[in-house]
Amino acid sequence: MKIVIKIGSSLVTSEAEIVDKEFLKKISVQVDKIRNLGHEVVLVSSGAIACGMKAWKLTNRPEDVEKLQALSAVGQIGLINAYQDEFKSLGLFAAQVLLSHEDFKDTIRSKNIKESIKNILDLGAIPIVNENDSVSTEEIEFGDNDQLSGNVAKLIRSELLIILTDQAGVYDKDPTSNEEAELLTKINLSDKDSLEIELGDSGKYGRGGMKTKFLAAENFLEKNNKIYIANGRADNILMDILLEKEVGTLIKLAE
Repeated sequence: MKIVIKIGSSLVTSEAEIVDKEFLKKISVQVDKIRNLGHEVVLVSSGAIACGMKAWKLTNRPEDVEKLQALSAVGQIGLINAYQDEFKSLGLFAAQVLLSHEDFKDTIRSKNIKESIKNILDLGAIPIVNENDSVSTEEIEFGDNDQLSGNVAKLIRSELLIILTDQAGVYDKDPTSNEEAELLTKINLSDKDSLEIELGDSGKYGRGGMKTKFLAAENFLEKNNKIYIANGRADNILMDILLEKEVGTLIKLAE
């Protein structure tokens, strides 16, 4: 089975470090276990701009596109090196893949992306996909890695897309402002509007929020695949999802 795992910006950084190495270690160990079960794993990781912000001790995300591009260029180096270090300790290799949303609109480029990811997987390495923020203003102004993960998962015909965030899943109300918010464990995508879910805003390091996660679901979901949105910091979250335990929020098309 092909599995695409998207990791949010808030997960890869910490208050104490530019890159949260303990988090990456936990994810790397789980990815290794998943691969040993015979599955192919592709990571889509946000965090380049967030790591750049941490490096320069910025607490507020700049609005100037040129500054964001520079922060991404700085942060991307530390981010991919941190992934490489953790995977290398397990005898694995990471491979960086920088993409833009425009790549998926071109037939030839899309075919080349699919072939490149296949070749990386055939080598036994783990593709780590991120938006090409340092050179593409489109990605900073309009893009996000939630939708990028949906595009990648759709392109390679993945059966499972896991979107890891700093929340336990999708709530009926914004849990950051409403104590009565309840976790929705299962959602049929066609019922989303009737549920009147409060999508909330993105965090200070990211640019997505739940809205872009649902856009990814609308793009990716077909009859025979599914998406989980779950808390990336929960112990063994990836393995629990693979074992189909009731964790996070499962989103599918109505059967």
